Parts: sequence; C-alpha cells; structure tokens
Amino acid sequence: MNKLKFKSNQILKLNNQIYFPYLIHNLPNKFETFPINSILKINTIIYINSNNFNKKYQENYIQTLNYSNINSNNIK
Repeated sequence: MNKLKFKSNQILKLNNQIYFPYLIHNLPNKFETFPINSILKINTIIYINSNNFNKKYQENYIQTLNYSNINSNNIK
C-alpha cells in the first residue's frame, strides 16, 4: 500500500519520489513531454515528479513555493 505524505508546503512525497504541486493554469512549459507515469492529479492539483526538472529549477521552485501565497489561497 502506497502512502501519501504531504510536507508543510504541499509538496508530495510518494515512494521516495518528490512531486511538485501545480494548478491547471500554472503548469510548466512543455509539461506534455513528461512521462505520463510521472504526473498525478489529486482533486484540482496536478503533481509532477521532480525528476523531470533540473536541480536549479527544483531549488527555485521550492523557494518560490515557500514564499508564495499558493499555500494559503489556492491549495485547500
């Protein structure tokens, strides 16, 4: 049985893989080129496996997520 673990900033950890949350209107460029098995949809939030991104993008995304209002306003 797989267990979903949400970190405080809504980053999802599943089977030792990290998934970044996106709203439908904020999907990254060229997300359609990512493997379908690296994308999850839970309610209105789309999670994309962090392995699809380079390290610099991952670090920037986490910093942005920590300081943005996406946590308080959009993700319920």
